Amino acid sequence: MLSNANFLILDEPTNHLDIMSKEILEDAIHNYDGTVLYVSHDRYFINRTASRILELAEGRLFNYLGNYDYYLEKKLPQATEQNASPAALPASEVKTDWKQMKEQQAKQRKKENDLKKCEDRITLLETGLETLDSKMSDPAVATNSVRLQELAAEHEALKTELEALYEEWEKLAE
Repeated sequence: MLSNANFLILDEPTNHLDIMSKEILEDAIHNYDGTVLYVSHDRYFINRTASRILELAEGRLFNYLGNYDYYLEKKLPQATEQNASPAALPASEVKTDWKQMKEQQAKQRKKENDLKKCEDRITLLETGLETLDSKMSDPAVATNSVRLQELAAEHEALKTELEALYEEWEKLAE
């Protein structure tokens, strides 16, 4: 813990957990920036959290980049073929695939983070617009044309920024 390692090893992490605790664990694993290596018989948990399946068989390591459903999809056709055994990936390919997967995960986290920041800014601007609307409808301000023009200009600036953020949000949400 003192070395700030970002690698967790878990052995049957869902044993003896209720459904709510499993969901909390799933969320924690999704939000964890490091690598998590775990052994589990909980297929639902594996499907929800795994982005890579490693199978140790016949003295070799087999790599499947995907969740449990992807593993089954790739494994079942091989099992039905006569004398078929999956070809192990060379270490260099495994390393390349791992790097690509980590890059994709980093991009996804950045996109989610940008989306959250955009949503927070939208909420702030919408609240600001509501505040300006209430100020502009105040009878004391409504009779002061100079103040009313200042508030209207501020309102228009917030509205313009908000429209740009809506467009950005749509792109990020895709």
